[in-house]
Order: sequence, then C-alpha cells, then structure tokens
Amino acid sequence: MSTTMANHKRFPNFVSLILLSLVATASAEVFFEERFEDGWESRWVKSDWKKDENMAGEWNYTSGKWNGDPNDKGIQTSEDYRFYAISAEFPEVNNKGKTLVFQFSVKHEQKLDCGGGYMKLLSGDVDQKKFGGDTPY
Repeated sequence: MSTTMANHKRFPNFVSLILLSLVATASAEVFFEERFEDGWESRWVKSDWKKDENMAGEWNYTSGKWNGDPNDKGIQTSEDYRFYAISAEFPEVNNKGKTLVFQFSVKHEQKLDCGGGYMKLLSGDVDQKKFGGDTPY
C-alpha cells in the first residue's frame, strides 16, 4: 500500500477524533467561571484576615505591566510582604463518578523572594470575611 493511501485511510479517523474532542468539550459542565469583568467586586469577598495586624494587602484591578489587551483585566496583589485572601461563592457541586477540573491562570510580574499563591476549594460554611491561612479546605 502506498504512503498516500495509508494517509487517506487515517484521515477519517483523525477527523472523528477531532469531532469527538469538540463534543466532549462542548458537553462539559462549567460550575464557576470568572473573567474579572465589570461587577467582579460584587461576586468576590475580600477577607479581613491580617487587617488587625496591619498586614493585609490591597487588591488592584489591572491589566498589568505586560498585556496583549489593556481591557483584559484581572486582580493583582499590590504590595510586597503582605497577606491576601479573597473568595467567591459558587453553587454546590456533586462530581461523584466524574472528574473535577479546577483551572486558573496567574501572571507573575515580579521576582518572588518569599511567598506563594494558593487556590483552595472551601466548604460552604466558611465565613468569607474571616477566610485566611487556617481556613479548612
């Protein structure tokens, strides 16, 4: 069999695989999505954690130093050596027997000397104004 014929026989399989992938993607259920567009502050609760110690940092709403679109904005920590905690509520999820995908994007614009970024899935009984480092997840 020539190489050309073998490639033609593989082509329908390749197309089928692409179509199957598109159907799987289109049928995925999204429980929560945030693009940080207008009104994002009404959906998110800024925690008072570390405020009493004057160690709580302020969030900025910005496209950052480097961007492909100045209108594509997100939230950014504004001060070094501060603590930040923010949370958003979403409906209860039951993924029994299913895979849960938790995806987010982050852009670091500075060298990190000390610190880290954490994403936590919390239970529904958390006081969001008190959300902090010891909050169970």
